[in-house]
Amino acid sequence: MRFFSRGLVLCGVFVVPACNVVVLADDTEASEGASSGGVEPTSGEDVPTGGTGEEGGVGEETGAPPMDGVCDFPGTVQPIFTASCGCHGGGQPASGLALNDGAAYAALVGVDSAQQAGVKRVQAGAPEASYLIDKLEVDPPVGERMPVGGALSDAQISVITAWIAAGAPAVDAFACAGGGEDVDEVVVDVAGKIEVQVGEIVEVDASVFGAGGELANATVTWSSSAERALYVDGTGALLGISVGTAELRAHSGGVDSAPVIVEVVAHQPAPATFTQVRAVTDARCAVDGCHVDGVEPGDLRFDRDVDKLWEELLEDEAEQVDGLARIDPGAPEDSYVVQKLVMRAPAVGAQMPIGLAPMPAEEVRTIVRWVLAGAPNN
Repeated sequence: MRFFSRGLVLCGVFVVPACNVVVLADDTEASEGASSGGVEPTSGEDVPTGGTGEEGGVGEETGAPPMDGVCDFPGTVQPIFTASCGCHGGGQPASGLALNDGAAYAALVGVDSAQQAGVKRVQAGAPEASYLIDKLEVDPPVGERMPVGGALSDAQISVITAWIAAGAPAVDAFACAGGGEDVDEVVVDVAGKIEVQVGEIVEVDASVFGAGGELANATVTWSSSAERALYVDGTGALLGISVGTAELRAHSGGVDSAPVIVEVVAHQPAPATFTQVRAVTDARCAVDGCHVDGVEPGDLRFDRDVDKLWEELLEDEAEQVDGLARIDPGAPEDSYVVQKLVMRAPAVGAQMPIGLAPMPAEEVRTIVRWVLAGAPNN
């Protein structure tokens, strides 16, 4: 299952108060801290709970299924957002996503996710295809699990899942004892080992199965065990970064596929120019709130003239990591800029673009090919 993602930015910086947040538009890079101009949220605040069992069928834990197993959005689902997603309320909700009473339903149901192209925040009738569920579970496809610094209980997630599975009704009651269809198996659609050349792309796909057969709308994410050798984007496009061996896996609904061995082999691809790299960085990095004058996360600006930017990339080390070059000519795997694009957990901070799907492999390939060619100023 593929969801192609475009319109990405390389970096986004938002100031986030110390609270628990469900971010479905643009995540904050919590671990960059002051180096990227952001504020690191605290992680120790508990998720608020409440309710008496007499308001909207909510039990001792806000959003727990009532004894009769009947729930509704205003009385059972909305209180979960109200109690646990305080940053998404008030006059300036985080990332423009309002989850307060009276606004949450319209902001979620049938609304496109900003992080996963082609995926709805809530796809009525299909929790397995709803990005909200992905963000509440461990290891979401993009960014951190929500709420930041905590997690909803299994009972609360089950209520939200059951609401979506029932068609995400606005006011009508729904059975809240269970959720949608579980994922039983994830299969990468290849036979045997895959070979990828350095600087080239190979596309793969995966199938997701439940008890009733294939789940056509299931969200699939991907991972590589050796990201400095093999990069995999959100669509299953594999890019060879350097010679090596990696295990490729697809993931959906908390289920992992069997590993597929990928060999990245030596190859000299067609070179890319700095002009081509600039076309990528102008569109993804030199944008408001990102690596531009007045923001400059990591003391790196992409809105400089061509010669000055080339000097910043080639002659300066990474601001955050001592001894690591921003660009190491001929070695994309040892270049900090490339590592920030291809690694889910780079040496400092988060993968770029922050809070969005991984950059498309075809765009990363342009940068990799330029580095492999010696990173000339051409």
